[in-house]
Amino acid sequence: MRILYVNAGNAGSLGLDTFLCAPPLALMYLTPTVPEHKKLLVDLKANPNIPESTLRHLIQRYDLVAISSYTPSIKNAMWVASMAKEYGKPVILGGYHASLVPEVASEPMFDVAVQNEGELTYPEVVKILDRDGQWTPHNLKSVKGISYKNEGKLVINEPRPLIKDLDTLPMPDRTLIGNTKYEYFGASIDALESSRGCVGQCNFCCVKEHTPTWRRKSPMRVINEIQELSRKTKWIGYQDSEFTINMNRVREICDLVIEYGLDKQWYSAQVRADDLIRDKKTFGRMVDSGFKMLFIGIETAHQRSLDRIGKKISVDTIKQAVKMCHDYGVAVLGAIIIGNLGETYKDVLRTIEYAKELEIDIAQFTALTPLPKTGLWDEANRRAWIEDYDWTHYDFTRVVMRTPDLTRLQVAELVRKAYHSFYVGSYWGSYFFDKLPRYVTNRRNWWFFKMLGGFMKNIKPIQKLIMDLSTPTKAEKNEAVMARPSKIAMTVPDEQVTKKAIPILE
Repeated sequence: MRILYVNAGNAGSLGLDTFLCAPPLALMYLTPTVPEHKKLLVDLKANPNIPESTLRHLIQRYDLVAISSYTPSIKNAMWVASMAKEYGKPVILGGYHASLVPEVASEPMFDVAVQNEGELTYPEVVKILDRDGQWTPHNLKSVKGISYKNEGKLVINEPRPLIKDLDTLPMPDRTLIGNTKYEYFGASIDALESSRGCVGQCNFCCVKEHTPTWRRKSPMRVINEIQELSRKTKWIGYQDSEFTINMNRVREICDLVIEYGLDKQWYSAQVRADDLIRDKKTFGRMVDSGFKMLFIGIETAHQRSLDRIGKKISVDTIKQAVKMCHDYGVAVLGAIIIGNLGETYKDVLRTIEYAKELEIDIAQFTALTPLPKTGLWDEANRRAWIEDYDWTHYDFTRVVMRTPDLTRLQVAELVRKAYHSFYVGSYWGSYFFDKLPRYVTNRRNWWFFKMLGGFMKNIKPIQKLIMDLSTPTKAEKNEAVMARPSKIAMTVPDEQVTKKAIPILE
């Protein structure tokens, strides 16, 4: 068969994610599981302006359309799938949204939705289609980890156990992306993963719902994957939900990176501040091996809010970790939530100032967003805080819920204030000039000037983002009609669901 793979992208979404683009690693791990079938990737995130006529032409040439989608990109996925159905093509959906909302399979344009990991489920479903020529309730009923329709009624099969040994996975298919250009703050980027899952219990995060067990690849497997990356790529981004869960393993990986001469490229990863503070020696080894930027969840300036969201970390620890990163010449991409439960307008203004005081290098300000199946989703639905069920707006920048202390209009206003205050400031260029002494006086930071030209390309997109955010949505204008829940919106339990601790599978 000929299979057309589609990365649904984030059409209509706002935020930093609209101009930071990494390869679709999930699809790159998927295609090697069906090597006998011809493949082509259409990445609508990297190439959002592909003409509809081109998409239609490609769909007609292929036998199966396989789409990967996050929650904010699901409308894009539905648009592509609807076109496929016009030509009678079977469509399979995977990615985070299909896992969080298996009910999405009830939509007419999707035949099958895959929940959680797809490397075992996907080839089984493709084999059935190749063998029988079509999917039916009869030939799908024994496949674990999928949802589909039977005479118009939704069927959700038994979950498939997660893959215990990630080293058994085939190597990602780097040829899938072809010559597509991917960039990280103006410099080329490639991606890999060293583990899956997370042990955190943050009530706003959906990772533990999509991948409920933390599992790791061996350090040597990680090295093998790095060796397959192009040496022309400047950045290598670990897409682990949390890279530093096991610092002994991190040290082993860094030692091997140095031993194999792979320390000339720049690495980035998402980490926890307390992991870095707890094992400063390993953090130093990360720096030696090429880590130049770390993504840290800062979230808020207020300890009570960190406790409320289940972060299990102190404000002081975060401050120490950011300073340590700066002392070692590591840039910090800080994630900050606007509108945490219990925070007033004044509290959020304090958090915006806090981000500037920390001198984090890049700030991502996200509106509090209730993703399906999270603790926040359950509470927000039960208390009728959610006022917008348009999945396209669940991009962490537009506001879909109010809080007990803030209206949607106020949260939206605070998101705008945060981006404007941080990136524009009191005078043009303050973003750079305020940080310049730290960059100049510490030689460890001089690497940043090598990417300054590329980084400057992001200034206009950030300006556009601020302008886009300055245009109120209809809901923000207090129009009477509230966005209606989609038929694939999840039902809400009457009582709060007790969350189990996330197991670690070594």
